[in-house]
Amino acid sequence: MKSHKYQLIRVNVSEPGASVRFTGETDRSFDRLAGIFVAMPEPIKEIGAALGLKVGGQEVFDDDHDVRLITCGREVAPNEKFFAFPEHIEAGGAAIEGRLVDAGNTAEGYPYEARIILHLTQDS
Repeated sequence: MKSHKYQLIRVNVSEPGASVRFTGETDRSFDRLAGIFVAMPEPIKEIGAALGLKVGGQEVFDDDHDVRLITCGREVAPNEKFFAFPEHIEAGGAAIEGRLVDAGNTAEGYPYEARIILHLTQDS
């Protein structure tokens, strides 16, 4: 069995300044959330955008966490893109609750899809 998986969460943002709630569940085969990466379609969309995230009822990021702190540019190697969590965050089938807030700093490029990628691992 694989020891890791990248789970994709797609968030559709319809208009400038939108606040979009999303829910889901982590893959049951993997017991730990090891990291996260947020991919926006354009770098300008990152500036001022915020993400809130709970996994298994545990707050991972408060509602106004700056998206720029958990994303990076194309010049970063794929294996180094993820913000790594030093603590153990339970994942195996845990409920995901989140909110993405668009900065509304441009009137162009709507609607768009933000992608939140969770790096899940199997420690045992």
